[in-house]
Amino acid sequence: MRAAGRLAAVTVLILGLIVGTTQPVIAAPKAGPGQWFIKDYGIDKAWKTSTGKGVKVAVIDSGVNTDHEDLDGVVTKAKDFSGLGKDGTTPIGGSTTIHHGTAVAGVIAGQGTGAGPTGVAPDAQILSASMWLGPDRPKESGSTREQADKAMRWAVDSGAKVINMSLGWDDPGWPESWDKSFEYAYKKDVLVVACVGNASQGATQAWSPSTVPGVIGVGGLDKNGKVLDDSTAPGTAVDLMGPAKDIPIPYYSGGYAEGQGCSFASPIVSGVAALIRADNPKLSADEVRAKLQSSAKPVSGHKGVTKKDKPDPIVGWGRLDPNAAFRAKAPGNAPSAEKELEDWVKMHRRGDAKTEETETASPDETEGPKAVAPTDIAATQSTPVLGFAALGVGALIALGLIVASIIAFARRRR
Repeated sequence: MRAAGRLAAVTVLILGLIVGTTQPVIAAPKAGPGQWFIKDYGIDKAWKTSTGKGVKVAVIDSGVNTDHEDLDGVVTKAKDFSGLGKDGTTPIGGSTTIHHGTAVAGVIAGQGTGAGPTGVAPDAQILSASMWLGPDRPKESGSTREQADKAMRWAVDSGAKVINMSLGWDDPGWPESWDKSFEYAYKKDVLVVACVGNASQGATQAWSPSTVPGVIGVGGLDKNGKVLDDSTAPGTAVDLMGPAKDIPIPYYSGGYAEGQGCSFASPIVSGVAALIRADNPKLSADEVRAKLQSSAKPVSGHKGVTKKDKPDPIVGWGRLDPNAAFRAKAPGNAPSAEKELEDWVKMHRRGDAKTEETETASPDETEGPKAVAPTDIAATQSTPVLGFAALGVGALIALGLIVASIIAFARRRR
């Protein structure tokens, strides 16, 4: 797709060597239609330095459709953890969730084909781990948190340097099994990024897994850089804020859409992390996390980081700033995600007392109270209102509003 651009880059590099310049020159990609945040956040400038080449980003989600034109050749390994016997590249879930994994993968590594979006790290490789999101979980599927636990370990063992989890449970707590799986990721130098939850889906405080120590919790901003109230949730788990309004995405069954929600702010942060890790592979996950947090910009109307270096409970360290993160020096004493989790475990998993699973159960699992919608795994994935239209036609036919966390207009090319 970008062969001509890469050839030009090689030519420039050779000429540079001739005149004595040895700094590599990268053929920068171009933003796709509607990708307003690429320029607003300076991602186009970051592309001059890195496109994420060689970095594997795991997408633990509803599965990624590898047949979509915008994701051709992007997924290098996949596995299903839903218990449904799928392959990780077959989108799964109900009508409110089946689209989600494909959309998230496109935000990270879309190829900019036709009317499609160009991913934040278009040369990164995607590892797709599919699991069941949302209500109406089939009986064949085990606990969703068990699925996430296994998916996490598989992603680490498959070489992921960044794991994106644009999903969540409507509880800030998590099962004890996660203590080990997240510790495993940190020990293997993997950076974990997760959305904090959408208020439109009932999140009054940040949900797990964004609450797990060491995870970068991401909330959502609008096009003006202000907090998008419906697309974020407050809490000490909030670390960074990213664009969450009108984000172009590939739709799982073909065509394209626009999404809203912190589900799409999270993969933008994951994509930037991949750019940084590709640019300097010697940086540890802790150093990348520190660079992202320390370089964040203030968010209008919020104090940001206090004098005691405590993040704002609404916006965390502030707004993602990719170029400042690239320029920021890696601190010699970057906070350790592994140590943060270890300290939390020592304080909260005392003695031999059994830790109660905090997953909100669906009615078919227990005789207890019904879970607050969305049930079971209360995923913060954004759900589209579909309107099909031929490319270039302005009218869109609204088909319905689902959970009010995303407005998407799927556009099929003629």
